[in-house]
Order: sequence, then C-alpha cells, then structure tokens
Amino acid sequence: RIDITAIKTLNHLPLLPTTEKDDLQRRNTDFLCVPASKIIEYTSTSGTLGSPVTIPLTENDLNRLALNEYHSFNCADGSPTDIYQLMLPLDRQFMAGIAYYSGIRKMGAGIIRLGPGVPALQWETIKRLKPTAIVAVPSFILKLIGFAKANGIDMNATSVKKAICIGENIRNTDFSLNMLGRKITEEWHIQLFSTYASTEMQTAFTECTAGQGGHHQPDLVIVELLDENNQPVPPHTPGEVTITTLGVEGMPLLRYKTGDICTYLDEPCSCGRTSMRLSPLIGRKKQMIKFKGTTLYPLVLFDLLSEREEILDFVV
Repeated sequence: RIDITAIKTLNHLPLLPTTEKDDLQRRNTDFLCVPASKIIEYTSTSGTLGSPVTIPLTENDLNRLALNEYHSFNCADGSPTDIYQLMLPLDRQFMAGIAYYSGIRKMGAGIIRLGPGVPALQWETIKRLKPTAIVAVPSFILKLIGFAKANGIDMNATSVKKAICIGENIRNTDFSLNMLGRKITEEWHIQLFSTYASTEMQTAFTECTAGQGGHHQPDLVIVELLDENNQPVPPHTPGEVTITTLGVEGMPLLRYKTGDICTYLDEPCSCGRTSMRLSPLIGRKKQMIKFKGTTLYPLVLFDLLSEREEILDFVV
C-alpha cells in the first residue's frame, strides 16, 4: 500500500518502511533484482550478528564498487605513485578484498596482494617491494609492530607512510585516536586513515587527512541516522545508520538498517568536501547493553582491555 508517486524527494523517504538484516537473512533471494545469468560475483557478509547474507554483484555493480574505493583511496591521500600492500583476504566471498583491489587499480597505484597474517612475510615484502601504504586490520598492525621490535626491524626506516585501517575503530567519538590507534602511532610513525563500510551497502565512508569522520559519497548511497522510532536524529546525536543504495543492480536496498550506531557531522570539512561525515562506530544495536540506566556497547570493553599492558589478546 505504498503510493510510489508520492515519493519525489529525500524528505519523502519516511513514507517507505525500513528493511532490517533479519529480512535479508530470512528472504535473501527475494531481494535479487536481476536474472541469475546477470550475476558475475557472489559475495557474502561476515555473519557477525547471525547467519551470513549473500550479496550478488553484476558487472555494473563491480564497476560501481571500484569507483567507490577509487574515491575512498583518493580521499585517504592516495595517488597513482603509491604502492599498497593488502594485508587482508582476497578470497572466501569477501567483498572488501575485491573492492580495495579494484579501487587501487582504477587509481593507477601499485598493488601487492599478500593476504592476512604471517608478520615475517609482511616485513620481508615491505623491505623488498617498498610499499608506501598498507591496508590492514589495526590489531594486526600491532602484531606487526610486536614482531618488528622482537626482531630488530626499524619500522620507521621503511617505505610505509600510511595505513588504511579496516574492520576496527582507531578513533574515539571525538575523533581523537583511541587506545588502539595510539598504540600504533606511538611506535610506528605512520598516518592512519579510518574507514567504515558494510557488504550490504557496497559503499565505504573513508577519512581524509583531517581525520574528522568518514566522508559520505552522495552519488552512491543515501544515508539516514534513525532513532528507536525510525525518526531522523540531528547532528552529533547517536542513531542507527540506515542506507538506500544508488546505482546497485543485483541487490539494491531501500532504507536498510545496518544495526550500526554512529553520529554524523553536516558542516563542511577542512579538506573542502561538503558531504556529511560519519563518526567512528559507537556500537552495534543488537549488542547494546542497558546497565543501571546507562547504555553500553562492547567496544567500551575493547578499549578497557587494550589499555592493560599485561593482556596480550582477548575475546569478548
């Protein structure tokens, strides 16, 4: 009972119902909007909050994904003269691996597809091929630092000048470096760039050199931050990141609630970009804990545990 003729501007989006991850998990194939013969690549979500969801991509979707990361790497001070060492999976239906590879290739920079793990091989490759940047999970960068210190490697004498950080927060909500970010930069004097993305949105929010939030790409996705009653929240107020994809063919999504809680800024950035910026992830809605009237997320525990020098690793 939706009158689609009444939906003409972004202000009319609330006339559409929201979609949630449960909908995608229960009726995954119902969201497919092209014949199966049009699908070129099958990717999958990580399954952090339940069973994985398959996200199929057409040829145009793959091109869009490359454009998304082309803009993202440009935003993160990338250039064709850079060489990126990819310390992440490029298999197992992992969309981000394809995205980073395609975006860097579109930018014309060099790529070293080394994959995750094996600190000794990572350092040997850095020494041999001299990448200017790495793409890695921040906690793995800490393992690289630990290996370097244990084996007499002068990390600050290497070619690496910056790191694109994926999968984990490196900043507090005020954009200062959190404990993880500080631990990295205190030892390895490189510039860190935070990113936020999800497989379902097929779009990334990436920091510029100002480090004041992930930049929205308005040509690729519509973003709303909604409260508990699905009403938009003002800037600097926590809300659930809700996205409507633009230009996606295989599995476009309308008002999809990601389950991620962030805030946003709408004032222009010092870099000159004027699109909205997302804060670091505050937490996931399904992991929210109400304790004595206070809202907590497990990310708070991560920071507390990371501060303890005697704790080498942990699982929450």
